[in-house]
Amino acid sequence: MSQSNWVQWMPTPEAHRINRILYKVQHDRAEEARCFADPLSYFAADPGLGGEAHDALARTDIGKLYRLGANPYLLRAYCLQLRIPEGDYLAALREAGKDDNHG
Repeated sequence: MSQSNWVQWMPTPEAHRINRILYKVQHDRAEEARCFADPLSYFAADPGLGGEAHDALARTDIGKLYRLGANPYLLRAYCLQLRIPEGDYLAALREAGKDDNHG
């Protein structure tokens, strides 16, 4: 059985933007503070994000972010920052994996 972690075999530019945001918020305390102080403005300030990605980040839609190409390790670290329980994170990934267009 062959399966990929993401919908795309090669991440899209938007997936790269999502992953850069997740990485910055995880590794730079000033970015973390800016993001969590006003998430909507923080995500809107990134010109590389489309509406779907912006909405998924703003709502912390784990499954949607995964399907848009978010690295699951970066996504998990972001969820830990938000204190999202492990079970909720895993359930969202499992649900995303049920999508007919996945992998």
